[in-house]
Formats: sequence, structure tokens, C-alpha cells
Amino acid sequence: MPRLEQLAELTGHEDRVWCATWHPTKPILATCSGDKTVRIWQATNAQDPSKWQCTNVLEGGHKRTIRSVAWSPDGRQLATGSFDATTGIWERDEDENGDYECVATLEGHENETKSIAWSNSGALLATCSRDKSVWIWEVEEDNDFECLSVLQEHTQDVKMVAWHPTEELLASASYDDTIKIWKDDDDDWYCSDTLQGHESTVWAIDFAPSGDQIVSASADQTLKIWKRFPPGNPLGIVTPRRGEPVWKCVATVAGQHERCIYSVSWSKAHGLIASAGADNTIRLFEAIDARPEAPGVLVEIVAVAEAKEAHGTSDINSVAWYPSETHGDWLASGGDDGSVRIWRLVQ
Repeated sequence: MPRLEQLAELTGHEDRVWCATWHPTKPILATCSGDKTVRIWQATNAQDPSKWQCTNVLEGGHKRTIRSVAWSPDGRQLATGSFDATTGIWERDEDENGDYECVATLEGHENETKSIAWSNSGALLATCSRDKSVWIWEVEEDNDFECLSVLQEHTQDVKMVAWHPTEELLASASYDDTIKIWKDDDDDWYCSDTLQGHESTVWAIDFAPSGDQIVSASADQTLKIWKRFPPGNPLGIVTPRRGEPVWKCVATVAGQHERCIYSVSWSKAHGLIASAGADNTIRLFEAIDARPEAPGVLVEIVAVAEAKEAHGTSDINSVAWYPSETHGDWLASGGDDGSVRIWRLVQ
């Protein structure tokens, strides 16, 4: 049976760790914290993945907790979202050992910025907030960002935004128990679908590697898998809006977590789903077609591994798989204990 083996514990943050995110191409991890800093961690020995060091501390860019951090697809910039309602854009000096500088600050949200995400092309940045809105920003030259659209159809705090892996399609998760799918129509962004089924706050979402499924994690202690069905699909799934696909829940995982699930990550390397939350446990799942003759219409979620008390007695706020096959068996986690842990999937 697969299992999770802890490779390293990274300490240095002075408050809870809210988010951990991998560089798109290198064994580098960015983490953010209630201590108002971002730390950059790098593996120092390719043959010994237990050896890590903190190479940079990004500070002074925000006045309150940094809730979210995200690398641009080319790895040249970092975006940070803070409870001070701003988003910071950071760049590293050309010198390989140089410091990171905050080169732009995006303002407009009325309350805490909860999550940020870059589109696959790097041309767009999405932010969301406790003010119930999602903002779409266009990335321009010289570190300028133009707000293209303010999306206000959620009725409560928006917890997370996530882009489709290849399309300019955005998903957002909210305290209003729903997930919304956003599309662009000639620079006019609109909600193409609302995914309903969770009974409490949807804390986290992630796309499958193929982009045709979404996994969601909720305070109702369940995970759900949602699948996109296009118009005229061979299964006869009705698509209510003309020309628009529809997203349907094809699986629900209940009884695996004992408290709120705060984070979920769908591996782009091997396809396993990692989840974690307030029960201090990381769990791994495999999604399998329950009806091979009708792929995707019904999915079975099989629990394959767990790491209990992964951060002692503390809540786990973030889990993230390494984004490519190079180190695809690596998983990062961050918790209320202020630590970051690196895990390896052992088959």
C-alpha cells in the first residue's frame, strides 16, 4: 500500500502557515504566514531530499497576515494576497542570490484578500476576497495590472480561486456553499455555472490534470468530484444553457475527515488527490471510473494512504503536490504550528 514518508520539517515562520506553493519547474517552495512574511525554501541536495534551506524572506510588503501565495507560470514572479486587502507582486533581482522586491501592489478589494491564482498563460491574475467579489486582472508590461472585471455573484466570502490547467476558465469557492465557473466572452466575464451540493463552506478547489473534473473540499467534512459534460454529450446529460457545458457531481467522499477540510490538491503527475484540514490528518485518494462503459459519469474515490497527526495537534491549512513528474511524489503541507513539512509518496 502507498504511504507518506516525512522528508523534512521546515521551521522559521513565527505564526501559522496559511499556504504552501511549489515553483512551476524547480524544487523551490514558497510559504506564507500570519507573521506577514513569505519564505522561500530550496532543496540543497538532489540526492538527499531531507536537506532544505530558507533562501529568502519576503517582508514589508503587507501590513497584515499573508493568506495566499502563488508563482507565475514562468516562475519569475510571486503574487501574495493579504488580510490588508491588497495583492503584492514580487520579483527577484537578476542576481541568482538576490532579494525579492515588491514591484506592484494591487488595490480594490474592500476586505481581506483570501486567494490569488495565475492563469496558465500568465496573462491573467484572479483574486478573491471576504468582500464577496472575484477580480480578474490583465497582466501588462512594466508590472502594470488592469482590472478587467469585478465578479459579484457570490453571496458570501470567497475563499479560493483556481484556473483551468489549459483554458481561461476560472472556478471560485465560497462561504455561500457553492462553486462558480467563470468564462470570458469578449472581455465580458460571466458565471456559466453554479455548482451546488455542499452543505457548508467550500474551502478549497483544484482541477484534475485533464481539466474536465474539479475536486472540492468543504467544512461539511466531504470532498466532491465534479465533471464537465459538454452539449450533445453521448451520455445524454442535459445542458440547460444553450451552447454551455454543465458540471455535475459524480462522487462524494464522506466519513474520511472528522472536521473541516481546508485544502485539497490533485496531482498533475500521478493523479492522486491529497486533502487535509482541522483533524490534523493528510489523506490520499484515487479517483476510479465506477462505470468504465460510461467514463466519468460515476466516480469511485478510494482512500489509499493517510498521515495522522501530520502537524501534531494543529490544523493543516495547506497541502500541495509538486507540479511535475520530476519530483511528483513530493507533497508540501503547512499548519497552525507554524511549520512546513515535505512528504514523499512511497509506493
